[in-house]
Amino acid sequence: MKIEVIDDSSPHLPSVIALGDANNKTVGFLPHKAFVDHARRGNILVAVDPQAGCIGYVLYEYVPRYNRHRLTHLCVASEHRGKGVAKILVAYLKEIAKKSSGIGLHCREDFKLEKLWARLGFVAKHDKQGKNKDGKLLIFWWFDNGHPDLFSSASTEKLESKLCVVIDEPIFGELYIDKESDFYESNSLFADWVQTELDLCITDEIFNKIALETDEKERNNQRNFAKQKFTTLGSNHKFDRIVDSLSSLLHEKGVLINEFDVRHLARTITSESQVFVTINNKLLDLRSEIYEKFKLSIIRPNDLITQIDEFRRKLDYQPARLAGTTQLEQIPVKKGQEDFLNNYFNCENQGETKASFQQQIRRFLAESDKFECWLIREGENQPLALVVYGRQKRDELEIPMLRLGNNPLSGTLVRHLIFKSILRSALEQREFTRVTDSYLTETVTTAIQENTFVQVKNGFLKVNLAVVETASELSIRLANLADTLGQEGQFLIQISESLNIEDIIRNAQELADIERFLFPTKIIDAEIPTFIIPIQPRWAKDLFDEGLANQTLFGAKTELAFNREAVYYRSVKNSRGLSAPCRILWYVSGTQKEGKGKGYCEVESVRACSYVDEVVIGNPKELYQRFQHLGVYNFSDIEQVKQDKYGNIMAIRFRDTELFNAPIISDILRKNSDNKLSLMCPEPISQKCFIKVYNLGMNNLNTS
Repeated sequence: MKIEVIDDSSPHLPSVIALGDANNKTVGFLPHKAFVDHARRGNILVAVDPQAGCIGYVLYEYVPRYNRHRLTHLCVASEHRGKGVAKILVAYLKEIAKKSSGIGLHCREDFKLEKLWARLGFVAKHDKQGKNKDGKLLIFWWFDNGHPDLFSSASTEKLESKLCVVIDEPIFGELYIDKESDFYESNSLFADWVQTELDLCITDEIFNKIALETDEKERNNQRNFAKQKFTTLGSNHKFDRIVDSLSSLLHEKGVLINEFDVRHLARTITSESQVFVTINNKLLDLRSEIYEKFKLSIIRPNDLITQIDEFRRKLDYQPARLAGTTQLEQIPVKKGQEDFLNNYFNCENQGETKASFQQQIRRFLAESDKFECWLIREGENQPLALVVYGRQKRDELEIPMLRLGNNPLSGTLVRHLIFKSILRSALEQREFTRVTDSYLTETVTTAIQENTFVQVKNGFLKVNLAVVETASELSIRLANLADTLGQEGQFLIQISESLNIEDIIRNAQELADIERFLFPTKIIDAEIPTFIIPIQPRWAKDLFDEGLANQTLFGAKTELAFNREAVYYRSVKNSRGLSAPCRILWYVSGTQKEGKGKGYCEVESVRACSYVDEVVIGNPKELYQRFQHLGVYNFSDIEQVKQDKYGNIMAIRFRDTELFNAPIISDILRKNSDNKLSLMCPEPISQKCFIKVYNLGMNNLNTS
């Protein structure tokens, strides 16, 4: 079978007319002249079987006034129905109509074709009285191409201001019935305090379920309830493909879900929401697999309510999602791009003018000896962020511009950019990083504050000292720095004084917090536990080691290494007391499943240093669901970690990884260690050993 566009001289036109006449009671009567006119304009698609000839057709037209396409006839010969002919014809029409706002059609309610139109991706929008002699109701069905309009802009604003979650149809039904005693879990989503934290959303597919209601009054009541109580999110052009992919996953797992729920979930995946709230246990059991494939989080209402703050933070920082953006790249801004950048990064809502924005960009580009301008984009046509670095002061890296485009993953991207800026400043032996952009968004400001910047008169200031000193020496250094900053340096006085408190060096958590505040500072006499952890090269390259990634066959990935925070899984056995807070040195082993050191150089060496924030023991599925937004692991990878007798493994959540400039090979490591190291499992090392190895690895640091 193939699809053809016919004209008025096509040999298939008589078959189309005959097929239309034979089915005019359902598709509607159309004069033969109208068929000829549509064919002349190229508005008839036919499905042609090699043996049977024309077995179906679509007749449509374009309506310029509304920038939409109207589907007038969809007809398949009775003996060929149920073979997917209608789906193929409509898919061809969708491709033709993809630049318009969408495709609309009217269908009589008594024909009971709701399931057909829903399967083809259409949504039941509203009813109207028909002009036929019986006055039968007509349902208007709509396929939306997802192009932005006034209504979609309103939805986007809500998505940016609150945590937006899509509810499933059973929850919608329970909220509509409103029996608090029977549906306590669902009704908890309507609690006053919850409403201030999140926005309950539905997808268009809800209206297809409502269309199955036979009572017209009840149908209208449910539609009004849906429109008044919830934000409706549309889907995009990937909808049909996601339906097929989701159906394949469910089939592979042997899970039977009704087709409405599959389409509702598919629309959620293609919407801007990242959370689906459901009471369907079959979907909840598959939440790990669904997140892994589609990056959609699935959660029960009660769990969402109890974990709402943690969940919001999860969604705001998702390196796993951003790392999947395979065409992400960072390129220098060039002269002549001022107008283009203005369209994406001008903060007009904060009072910034186009002229002011462009003058700043021109100044940065003109003074290339003082400023670097970088654009982060996805592909060639989707700018995501704009960052400018200034080096006018010897001791300070300035960021006079830090802008984000409209993207659900902006929070993740900006945290990465800020962390990399801090590392850049420290590696250049600068003591401060200062953000001076006057038009910071709330997302950027939140990320800055999370990275321990302090608000000062001229923006936000971060102290990043690349030093390795005793608490006493660091206290003196901070006091001297405070003098150079004047009034801005008061916060440094407080830290300086705290480092002189007796017993401070024995408080591991407090000193770990100070080191984080001054990162990448290391305090020599701090009693922060330190461990060496072995890791296979294949995991090191994906979690934190850009150097190893560059050694792979295809070179470094085009996306940035989003390693501000990550998680590593291992067995519980032989963990040697590993707990948070602590520092870890990453020993990249020479063995892995593919063979000893296969494909990598400079293995069997310590290549990086990180901080551990949390060590959690639990079963693989629970740990994956908790940390899946952070890592590069698939659930199948985690299942291969050896479990203890209780079925548990260990998750190590770490952050602030510094790659060594000079990897420390195992012989030198053992030479500087007080203990005999096996390098087969986590092993504690002395503070003295840590400082020696760290200084050797970061050989460009000022050390005492």
